Amino acid sequence: MTAAPSSSGVKILVADDSPGERATARSVLTEAGFVVVEATDGQQVLELYNRERPALVMLDVVMPKIGGLEVCRILKAKASGFLPVLMVSTRNSVNARVEGLRSGADDYLGKPYNPEELRARIDVLLRTRAQFSQGEGAEGDGPRARRVELAPDEFRRRLREEFERAERYSDPLACLRVEVDEGGEGARPAVELTPALHAIIEGNVRKIDLVHRTDDRGFLLVLPNTHFPGALTVAERVAREARRPLLHPSAARAAAANGFSVSIGVSFYPNKDTRSLQDLLDLVDAALERARREQGGKICLFQHQGYLYSPDD
Repeated sequence: MTAAPSSSGVKILVADDSPGERATARSVLTEAGFVVVEATDGQQVLELYNRERPALVMLDVVMPKIGGLEVCRILKAKASGFLPVLMVSTRNSVNARVEGLRSGADDYLGKPYNPEELRARIDVLLRTRAQFSQGEGAEGDGPRARRVELAPDEFRRRLREEFERAERYSDPLACLRVEVDEGGEGARPAVELTPALHAIIEGNVRKIDLVHRTDDRGFLLVLPNTHFPGALTVAERVAREARRPLLHPSAARAAAANGFSVSIGVSFYPNKDTRSLQDLLDLVDAALERARREQGGKICLFQHQGYLYSPDD
């Protein structure tokens, strides 16, 4: 059993646009020995995370600039290892808690909260983080649990359910098609690189996300509760990791040790052009085709119009 980590010097990022709520959290956490870093809006959370690298993020759901649900999605995509996220909100209905957990949060606590309960939940999350760190090793690249591969009929059923839920609750939904680019003369066939692409994708999605192999070159990803910034973050990371040469490739990625390029199409709901699930799928196909025409290595985001994006290294 992993011992509870010491709170002394452990950094926690507290994000809330209410000065009073931040003061309450700061008082509880500093008294317990934590170092507290504060953010007042979603954009500042992302900036502080990049600079401070906290051990845990305590995130309000409703915040200016970028909402807490989307910030959570982006943080989970950015983190190289397990980053615990505790959502806090006055919205404490079952639907609100489910929405928070679906966005990738590891726990959800209603306001006003009991200080002892807050400390207990944070201790549990930090113990979980310590267990993940032991399992992954210093570089955070250890084995991950394999996703159960869905049969085509089951995948289509799950896809319909996600779209219907997004319609019913006006939730965002993102769809990505990721495909290995055909190389020039002497390059490895795309079919030999798809196992490596699959491993990269699995390292950058949540358990609730759907991943389906579409053909010998690529995959379809469905990301519930994901707006434009979160979808772009996932697409960027997949494209960058694919291009990156590996010094010590795993068995799954040995064929791709020198890196390779991918084309990515992205479509969204809600969108004025997305009135049905078929619209969502047609638009992601069109976005992928547009990215392909640009000689590969591009991301095309289809929201109102096709927008091409070339991820930097």
